[in-house]
Amino acid sequence: MTDERKPSLSILGKVNARPRQAPLTPDPPSNVRLPLGRLLLLLARLIRPGLTIALTLPVLWGIGLAHWRGAAIDGWILGFLLLGQAAATVGLTVFGQYQDFRRARRLERMVPGTDFAEFMPAQDAPLNGDLFMLLYARVIRPGTARSVALLALSLFALAYGWLGLLAGWPLWFFGSVVLLTVGIALWPSIRYDQRLWILGDVAVLLGLGVLPGLSALYAETQSISHWDMAAALPAALIAWVAFNAYTLLTWRRDWKLRRGGLCVALGPERAMDVAAILSVASVTLVLVLMAIRVLPLWSLLVLGGLPLLLRAFSYDSNRPFTYAKAMYAVERASQAALLTGLLWLLAFWNA
Repeated sequence: MTDERKPSLSILGKVNARPRQAPLTPDPPSNVRLPLGRLLLLLARLIRPGLTIALTLPVLWGIGLAHWRGAAIDGWILGFLLLGQAAATVGLTVFGQYQDFRRARRLERMVPGTDFAEFMPAQDAPLNGDLFMLLYARVIRPGTARSVALLALSLFALAYGWLGLLAGWPLWFFGSVVLLTVGIALWPSIRYDQRLWILGDVAVLLGLGVLPGLSALYAETQSISHWDMAAALPAALIAWVAFNAYTLLTWRRDWKLRRGGLCVALGPERAMDVAAILSVASVTLVLVLMAIRVLPLWSLLVLGGLPLLLRAFSYDSNRPFTYAKAMYAVERASQAALLTGLLWLLAFWNA
């Protein structure tokens, strides 16, 4: 007769023991140490140089239109206009991603099970320079991001301060309104609202599109008409499309952050359709303004940038939307905006 032994209490305790519960707040990733050259390259990419250069389009529009009207272009004014536009772009992008990082850490503490580490690249994949990832991986300290944003704000104030001295006090008014629109776009109650995000996008359209173009035009000609406000819209729309293309890279993270946006509300495919429609609308508006002689006939040159812009937002609906496609759209949209600006400048210069 076999001897059946009862399992010991220690074994039963191990079998019936409940698994250890994971902490509600996930541990942040360990520090990632990078060579100095790689770190400097990432810091340079934080300012999104492609986007920063592409968003000079409204300034180039204003300068070209001023030259077409016979104004003598002042190099100092042009330099400060470009500096102010670049500083506004860098400040908005850097402080916006810093806000997203702060909100992500807050959600991880307050909402059990929330973990933004899933958006980090694999261990063997290089960091792509996205500020949120660099902050989350503790490659860059939050204080560094704040310092970059404050430096951009200081450069913007310096640029428009000198513009007011060189071209008149209305430039101070334009600069103040640009700061106001950027602040509206960054306001948490608007940035993270499911409906009011539209106000933030309109603020970006005005602050980085319409107002810089009007500032450049007034700084060189000392006058603005109501038709100039309408003529500023095509360049502003293309600049907004290039700026908003970056949400194609982060729309999943934005959704988890409960941040409103076109990609979050409609999905990346429908958002690309809207971007393509706005691109065609901007060129159509150029043709209308040219027909009523607000813009010169040479404005037809801007049609050269439309194929590249439409190609950026074309996709195959039978294939899943991938990160590579989003990156392609971002790069092509920035290139199309820069090409449109150069063609616009060439058109006004030869008119």
